[in-house]
Amino acid sequence: MTWLLLAFISVLFRSIYGVMTKVLSNRLSISAYSQATILSLSGALIALMLSPFLGGLDLDVSDASWITIVLLVLGQGLGNVTYFAAIKHLTNGTAQIAFSSILIFNTLLALTFLGLQLTPLNIIGILLLMLAIVSVVSGRIELNRTGVALMLLSAFFFSVFQLASADISKDVSPATYLLIAYIGAAVVVFTLKAKVVMKDLKAGNMKTTFGIPLLTAVPSLGNFLFAYYAYREAPEPARVAMLLTSQVVFTVIISYFVLNEKGHILRKMAAAGLVVLAAFLIKG
Repeated sequence: MTWLLLAFISVLFRSIYGVMTKVLSNRLSISAYSQATILSLSGALIALMLSPFLGGLDLDVSDASWITIVLLVLGQGLGNVTYFAAIKHLTNGTAQIAFSSILIFNTLLALTFLGLQLTPLNIIGILLLMLAIVSVVSGRIELNRTGVALMLLSAFFFSVFQLASADISKDVSPATYLLIAYIGAAVVVFTLKAKVVMKDLKAGNMKTTFGIPLLTAVPSLGNFLFAYYAYREAPEPARVAMLLTSQVVFTVIISYFVLNEKGHILRKMAAAGLVVLAAFLIKG
């Protein structure tokens, strides 16, 4: 299986996850910190159960850079918190536009820290991908400064997480990577707001509080796992991180069917076609 196909499977899982986070945010009347913590712990639980099928756990992470590990868990943990906090303030259309900035962050960080080399065709592919993401936006656009600022910050943190994942993927096993990402993120968020998280856990309905995040964590794990294998297979893992940003387009398309967000279907399908073309240009 080629790294490009692995990346697209990861994108599809991420898109399903994106739709389910909307459900999670709507159904759970708890803080963004609690949502992020419970979701990460749910992912860790599933990853632990699947670890025997993923080569087992290897606690020796000496081959990996500790700086990369720290950036990975901070990016995932803080990205989750700012994302859940942002969507409380934003319309669907505004959230999509703001989060699409992750493509810019990924490109700049990859050029600066990972030595990514881009050809003119690669640049055209990036511009097409940005066009696809922006063109698929639907819904009312409102400038809520707090929400937009939080979503831009979330996009930056997730960009750090993706590029750190690209760097660490060749140094740790898949099961180890998943547990580092999920448990590390949960620890980061819990450290920030332990009292708030504990209060929400005590006050919430156990079935709803833990059931919905557990279901939401399944596509999240699929996203992480296939991205991990794509990073390992790709000659330049940073290109995988750039392609993962196309999840915005597919999240909108899936929302059309699942959340009944009707309208502009031709434009959405055209955007999906642009993503495919952009992928081949970025692939190089």
